[in-house]
Amino acid sequence: MAEKLKKDSTIMNKSTLWAVSFFSILSVFSGCDKSRRVTENIPKGLVNLIIDLDLPSYMHLSNVGTHAYFDGGVRGVLIIHDFDDQWYAFERTCAYQPGNQCSNIWVDSINIQLKCGNYKGTEFEPCCKSTYMYQGFPLSGPAAGRLAQYTISRNGNVVQVYN
Repeated sequence: MAEKLKKDSTIMNKSTLWAVSFFSILSVFSGCDKSRRVTENIPKGLVNLIIDLDLPSYMHLSNVGTHAYFDGGVRGVLIIHDFDDQWYAFERTCAYQPGNQCSNIWVDSINIQLKCGNYKGTEFEPCCKSTYMYQGFPLSGPAAGRLAQYTISRNGNVVQVYN
């Protein structure tokens, strides 16, 4: 009886070891949480913007839920003053196929999200149908990574964006 118990125990240990190994490997290859995915290879250019919020052209950025586009980086810089009073600065290049000519990021103020594509006149033409939260995380479409982000800091009424 003792020999049979020892043999059954060995078989159970091998089965358990195999099952643990299998599920560990499976979780490594499939267990990615979207919030932990890394930004795809989005090119970033040199950025050093100083924005005075007292100037009439930038005063609107003092209000939450606003944004502005700036020259710099590769395709431009998008600055967002989010509804939670946080500030974000992104490269205006989509995380999905960033080398694609139409892969530009625009703010969709009606749906409170960012979208990938271009405007032809007043009509928006989506590029890859990716959309993002104001914090740069993907919402829908093929993009899996977050938008490339620049460092942003605020001191009084001066906002600086740099890398």
